[in-house]
Amino acid sequence: MRINRLLASYRLLLVTLAVLLAVMPLAACDSGEETEISLAEYGSYGADFALKLATEYPNRSPGSDQEQAAGDLIIKEFKSLGYTPIVTTFTFADNEGNSFTSRNIAVLIEGSGFNRTLPSGQIDSFKSQVIVGAHYDTTVTAEQAAAAQPTTEETTTAAPGETSETSDTSVPVPTLADCDGIHDNASGIGTLMTIAREIKKYQFGYDVILVAFGAGSAGQAGSRWFSSQLGTADLSKTNVMYCIDSIYAGDKIYAHAGRRSALGGDRKDYEKRRKLYEVTDVFYENELYTNNAYMLYTNQSSLMLELEGFSEKVVYREWSLNDSDYLPFDDQGIPVVFFESFDYNEDSLEDMKESQNPAFGETGGMIRGTNFDASDFLQRLLNTKLTAATGDDAEAQKTVDKLVKRINNTSFIILEAINKGIHNAEKR
Repeated sequence: MRINRLLASYRLLLVTLAVLLAVMPLAACDSGEETEISLAEYGSYGADFALKLATEYPNRSPGSDQEQAAGDLIIKEFKSLGYTPIVTTFTFADNEGNSFTSRNIAVLIEGSGFNRTLPSGQIDSFKSQVIVGAHYDTTVTAEQAAAAQPTTEETTTAAPGETSETSDTSVPVPTLADCDGIHDNASGIGTLMTIAREIKKYQFGYDVILVAFGAGSAGQAGSRWFSSQLGTADLSKTNVMYCIDSIYAGDKIYAHAGRRSALGGDRKDYEKRRKLYEVTDVFYENELYTNNAYMLYTNQSSLMLELEGFSEKVVYREWSLNDSDYLPFDDQGIPVVFFESFDYNEDSLEDMKESQNPAFGETGGMIRGTNFDASDFLQRLLNTKLTAATGDDAEAQKTVDKLVKRINNTSFIILEAINKGIHNAEKR
């Protein structure tokens, strides 16, 4: 059964709010009253859910009992937000050929549709959809965690790139026993849930499918199963897929287009990158760096690389070699926008890594799938205290929670990008 039929079993009415610039008033839908909404002012909801997922089910490896329990938690949370999630079970095999089961958990928010004026002057009314997804599993198994030995070794290295003062830089170094996948990929699920909650303030033209993928760490098994259920009509109806993966602990937040947006040499498929440029437009239009100290980057390394499927080298710009759940959609020709944290500002692939912080030196700057993907360690290492302009006393300082900041601002960007609609059509 195709996924559109699976998701067509229910409809959700949305509360109408027209979202403008952060400093501009928003007109209340029916009362005519005006209020002001701060940019990405979503509180700690998404971060709290990410921490709950990570700490309660730290070893939610693909097909495991903990992954099943983590899926149950996500289903329960979707229901608490007023949704009726569609849960689909699929099977996948590991490298040894052993068979496992996992689940995708999706909800549908129906939009109003679009109108487009044809060259003949006729009005074409049509529906279009976007998919927003993140995987909820992690790589470390319960057996690996149980075999790990705790350590009392400490690091005193603070996170780079923050114009801040840290109050406590003495952080115990974790082992795999401490790994809970807060970075990869509870942070992505926290973003997905924030979008699920905040989307009710919008009325989109698009139908929006939010999906928590199972078994993402098993070669994107969940997203591959999901995309395989898209028939010809579903594929043509899907305007973009937004993928969120490991946005917490890397040095910088990046947005990428798909690999299939490259055409060889320095040529690119603009239509497959249009949605990436919409995302960066949202960032600049809302001045998120000035307003929220949140910076969004695109990969501008411009190296010439060999890429499978191309007879000539391809410029490495505005896409990533890091695998995630966007890949099967990219392979099917759907434009994608992939959010992750990393650092591409290097002259060679070998020097590119998730973080330049020496605290991650043991793994060469990598965090995903390592002992460093541990919530307690990362919170103590990355959360900073900013000194207010009024003084440097304790009362003039505030703690900046990096997980909250990145989840909320990434959610805001995706919501506002969806709200832009289709460039050559109007929302009905």
